[in-house]
Amino acid sequence: MSASLPVLGLVAASLLTGSVMLVRSGADNPDVPNDGGALGAGVGYAAGIEDAGGDTDAVSTGVEDALRAGVEDALRAGEDALTSVEDALTSVGDALSVQEANVPYDGRFTFARIRFGAGLNTGSFGGGRGRGRLPPWAHDYPRAERNFMHILRETTLLRPYMDGGNIFTTDDPELTRFPLAYISEPGYWNPTESEVEGLRNYLLKGGFLIADDFRNADWLNFDAQMKRVIPGAEFVVLDESHMIFDSFFRIESLKTLASPTFQVEPVYLGLHEENDPDRRLMAIANYNNDIGEYWEYSDVGWYPMDLSNEAYKLGVNYVIYAMTH
Repeated sequence: MSASLPVLGLVAASLLTGSVMLVRSGADNPDVPNDGGALGAGVGYAAGIEDAGGDTDAVSTGVEDALRAGVEDALRAGEDALTSVEDALTSVGDALSVQEANVPYDGRFTFARIRFGAGLNTGSFGGGRGRGRLPPWAHDYPRAERNFMHILRETTLLRPYMDGGNIFTTDDPELTRFPLAYISEPGYWNPTESEVEGLRNYLLKGGFLIADDFRNADWLNFDAQMKRVIPGAEFVVLDESHMIFDSFFRIESLKTLASPTFQVEPVYLGLHEENDPDRRLMAIANYNNDIGEYWEYSDVGWYPMDLSNEAYKLGVNYVIYAMTH
């Protein structure tokens, strides 16, 4: 099944920068052009006196009026720009607020992120959540999943949980209630034996894993850890012919989406049940790419909209594939 991507309505926030330049009068600053406006009036002061027949009071009044008007216009523009900045910061602040704990399973699709190593800020999952100095597994959290859930709701018939997502270690029994799990920066991933066993059970019972935001030598660690999870696991390079790239949107070319941060060519690798390409895909690796980065900043205009849309297409396809296989 394929579908065309509608306009996603991504909001690009433009932060206007105002600058004030103080200059000397035109008489002793030959670099200032006489190009009109308040500054031009100041530069042309001497010429104005001559044209007015020596009436310096009239010329001074005219210059003062022009300068006053120019300053008032500049201040007004600066106030408008400041209001725009404050509105943008308020929007970002609202997006950064996070839930205090996992939400119980209620049948809705809920984004599940894998935690490994340190927790958020407090060093454990027991405390509140926030940005701060995020550990690798929390990169792009929570804006990536929040933005992605909005796209998933608007483009499919799914009605996902909208206020973020849940966070699990792979040995948490609750993870098996959620069909798709996302792991960020798996180059730093070193699961315990309990976590290895938990992820093995999750994948063999039908769970689907997305590995994202890693490159170069990070692959060596991820591949080694996945071989602990599924002994003998062999990832294979996927191309556009694989059904996951046509599960909802038709992905015509995997070369369209360049990595937002890595100067390398993205590669998509898949792990199938029993290493059989004709069987279910259990995991996909967005190697040399970071689609979560595109999701996170899609509403502030940091990256081109067409690239953000391509990243969303991949995400939607992954969810639909996981829900139907």
